[in-house]
Amino acid sequence: MNSSRWSRWTTIAAVLLLAVIAAVVSYSHMFELALRHGEPAWRAALFPLSVDGMIVSSSMALLADARHGRRGGLLPWTLLIIGSVASLAANIAVADPTMWSRIIHA
Repeated sequence: MNSSRWSRWTTIAAVLLLAVIAAVVSYSHMFELALRHGEPAWRAALFPLSVDGMIVSSSMALLADARHGRRGGLLPWTLLIIGSVASLAANIAVADPTMWSRIIHA
């Protein structure tokens, strides 16, 4: 395997690992937030999937547009921003009420 190919696969592996870690941590924060606000466990489990699903689907729509030389539409950009803000807000909401805890959770 040449160095360019090795570098590419190392980068892909690192990005996938970081994505899995971020997804697990974010999912647990949103799940905890939903439970704290009285949602039953089965609905609390669906809440993070709806937020992350919004982010993934809008990202894929924007990627498809970019690959076809089109600008992304208003709807995918809006959903990406709303989903990202909702995920960030949920992460911060479950943090301890200290500055460092909120920064780490964000």
